[in-house]
Amino acid sequence: MSFSWENEWRLQNLKEESFLTKHIMDKTPKWVRFVRRKVPASLRRTLESAFGKAFFMVFQKGTGLIEKTYKKDAEKHTYKTSSKKLKREGFTAAGVRRFDRQAKRTIVKNLIISMFEGLALGLGGMGIPDIPIFVSVMLKSIYEIAISFGFDYTSDEEKLFILNIIDSALKSGDELRNKNEKLNNLIDSMSEDNDDHTEDDVIKLMISRQVDISAEALSKELLYGKFVQGKAIIGIIGGINDVTCLKKITDYAVLKYKRRFLINYME
Repeated sequence: MSFSWENEWRLQNLKEESFLTKHIMDKTPKWVRFVRRKVPASLRRTLESAFGKAFFMVFQKGTGLIEKTYKKDAEKHTYKTSSKKLKREGFTAAGVRRFDRQAKRTIVKNLIISMFEGLALGLGGMGIPDIPIFVSVMLKSIYEIAISFGFDYTSDEEKLFILNIIDSALKSGDELRNKNEKLNNLIDSMSEDNDDHTEDDVIKLMISRQVDISAEALSKELLYGKFVQGKAIIGIIGGINDVTCLKKITDYAVLKYKRRFLINYME
């Protein structure tokens, strides 16, 4: 393997370690701890149920609608153009940056969308209506990141991968490290060329379980922000929380898709 690839691989591992170190502590804001004590159990269950249903519906049924919000074909063309240049010129750091730039443009664009959407609904005191919108923007971001590195996101195997990204990104400490290791093992198995594929029915069952797990992870991260977001004016705080959560997930998604991209190039 080339010297440039080995350097890029070392840099990739350093970036992953930096993400894990940054999130070694559970950085739950003080205002969330305060609100958590104030939310009645019945209302908490209502919010959790609403979040779970919204996540399930958008993830399972909303891909077609989400794809109408960005230029999928144009983004795939950008990837193909960058890929041809990389093959023609050889593996270089400058060549790889083309893929990084496309992914990062996606992150910035969708963070801005999330910020304005969250602040607007927060100002108006609308928390629950924001849930499907946030989930849609989050999935849109991940889909566009996947395209940036040359991956389709429509197969069941890829859906399971995305669900694991969401769940893992929102953990901290040892739990984050353990989930990150499992996700890297999943990446290795997805990159291997073998006939030992998991049965479709088994993958669908795994997706069904992981949808609940990932929805719960998102709910814990955003639930109290949605409660605050349901209060006019001060709901702006909940909107800001959307942006923080989205950035964490998209930063992690770039790390995982970049890892797959590098492994595939090595092969």
